[in-house]
Amino acid sequence: KVYMDEATGLPNKNKCEELLSAPKMITMHLGVGSFGLRNLRRINNSMGHEAGDAYIRRFAVALRAAMPEEHFVGRTGGDEFLAITHGPDADALQKLLSHVRKQLAEESRQYPDTPLSYAAGFALASDNPDSNMRDLFDLADKNMYINKNHVKREEAAAEKRLDFQLLKQIYRPRV
Repeated sequence: KVYMDEATGLPNKNKCEELLSAPKMITMHLGVGSFGLRNLRRINNSMGHEAGDAYIRRFAVALRAAMPEEHFVGRTGGDEFLAITHGPDADALQKLLSHVRKQLAEESRQYPDTPLSYAAGFALASDNPDSNMRDLFDLADKNMYINKNHVKREEAAAEKRLDFQLLKQIYRPRV
């Protein structure tokens, strides 16, 4: 119980902190990932906290299922999650993240009103040889926030395009 998040069934913040604070040596083929859910506040405000909790649980289960068993997946708290990979280089990690996106998109098809939306960031020990686990997590977390802001800008631009198309239809001269 000390290391288990009861809401998701994943290792909890205590276990994540223990791993991130571990003094042991980092191998060059280690990666640290940070995942942050998007839209949780909107779900909580419009559908209630039970729906928000279910959204977090769905993400946790889907993320754990999408990641190979040998990699660590835990919940650092709230709507944020940690992954620690062992083995994949940068190319293999990109393939793994693409696989995770596909799996989570597939899971989301069952819930069209609340599709899973998240941002992810990774940092590899091979790219940061003087870093410890905490340093890698901090880099991964920064990369996750960069990804989150990028997605927000893309969604805002898509919404503007849609608004523009609707306005064009409304104000189109009628013949």
